[in-house]
Amino acid sequence: MGEPRTTLVTGASRGIGAGIARLLLDRGGRVACTSRSGHSAVSEQAGGRTLPIALDLTDPAGPEHAVERVREHWGRLDSLVLNAGVWHGGRLSTMDPDLWWEVVRTNLGGTAALVRAATGLLTRGTEPSIVLVGSVVGEVGFAGDTAYAAGKAALVGFARSLAKELAPDGVRVNVLAPGFVETDMTSAVPDRSRQRIASATLLGRFGTVDEIARAAVFLADDATFCTGSVLTADGGWSL
Repeated sequence: MGEPRTTLVTGASRGIGAGIARLLLDRGGRVACTSRSGHSAVSEQAGGRTLPIALDLTDPAGPEHAVERVREHWGRLDSLVLNAGVWHGGRLSTMDPDLWWEVVRTNLGGTAALVRAATGLLTRGTEPSIVLVGSVVGEVGFAGDTAYAAGKAALVGFARSLAKELAPDGVRVNVLAPGFVETDMTSAVPDRSRQRIASATLLGRFGTVDEIARAAVFLADDATFCTGSVLTADGGWSL
């Protein structure tokens, strides 16, 4: 039996990222869990099969440091699940331009920097893969969300181009586009807005963290004939 599959998951301190990390651990894998603070409840629960790493995607040195930690600790990397990002809402006409660009730079630029840092180690992994967690908002748009939608939409073009670049090295690259999910962030959505979103969703509800985690792990580990694909997991909200 070979070594456990090793994955780096960004934004793994809570919500979707933590759910993905837990599912990977349940499947017997090893997970490097990154967050800005370096703290993760997932890491505390699983002992030696986890590696907590402090990573701020706005820090130019952060991606190289995170990948080096994985290299030193386990000596291998089989998949990346890039879930971390920031959100600032507001209409283009009134949103602070600095905040607008912060969202795009972090969600697109920070993701690209981490992929660049990890590619060398990843290409030596077993059935290596990259999953970029985008958003259904990047596919269909959402009023008051131009920055977030722009960054997430750009991930699709980035992923499809990267899939072509890395295919000769055997690396798959796919995008997961979740819809509205029950997390700490969406718990603050007013009841009226929640009802409107749920009624516009074919399945009539928000998704769960576990449902999104299963989709992410499918792309990372099981979808071995998928690359350059976008998997939309929004309960039919975008239809």
